[in-house]
Amino acid sequence: RMRSLREVQDAAAQRGDEATFLVYGDRRYGFAEFVAAANGVGRALAERFGIGHGDRVAVLSQNNPEWCLTFWATVARGAVLVGLNGWWKADEILYGLVDSGSTVLVADRKRFERIADRLDEAPDLAHVFLVDAGPDDFPATPGGAVLHRYDELTTDPDPASPTEAIDEDDAAVIFY
Repeated sequence: RMRSLREVQDAAAQRGDEATFLVYGDRRYGFAEFVAAANGVGRALAERFGIGHGDRVAVLSQNNPEWCLTFWATVARGAVLVGLNGWWKADEILYGLVDSGSTVLVADRKRFERIADRLDEAPDLAHVFLVDAGPDDFPATPGGAVLHRYDELTTDPDPASPTEAIDEDDAAVIFY
C-alpha cells in the first residue's frame, strides 16, 4: 500500500509522457511533465516562500492546471492543501483562510476579487499567487500579503521528488 500521496505522484511520473495526464483547453500535460511541473512549484514554495511540512496552502480557483499543480506540489512536500469553495462569499472565504491558518493562497481573478479589499482580515496570509491576473490588477489591496503571478512558481520544473519525510498519519488536505 502507498503511505502518502507523494507515492501516488511518483507512480504517475513512472508512466512518462506517452499518455496524456491532463488537458485544459489547448494545454496538455503528460504524466512525467506534470509531476516535474508540480515538483518545481513545490520547490519554489519551499525555497522562496518558506512552505514546509504542515503549512497550509489554500486554493480558491476554478478547476484548472494551476489548481492541480498546487495540490500535488503541496501534498508532496508534506504541507496541507486547503480547498476553499469557489462559490463562497467573502465572509466564508475569509473564515476558511483564518480558520485553516493558511499562509499562502492561490486564486483566480474572479474569486480573488471577492476578498481583495479585505485581506487585512486574514493576518496569517503572507503570499497570494494569482492564476490569471497580476499584482498591478489589485493595487489597493490591504494587509500584509504580497501578491504574485502564479507563473513565478512554474519557471523551474523538477523531475526529482521532494525528500521531506511524510508520515502516513500526516494531514494532507482540508476541504471546507
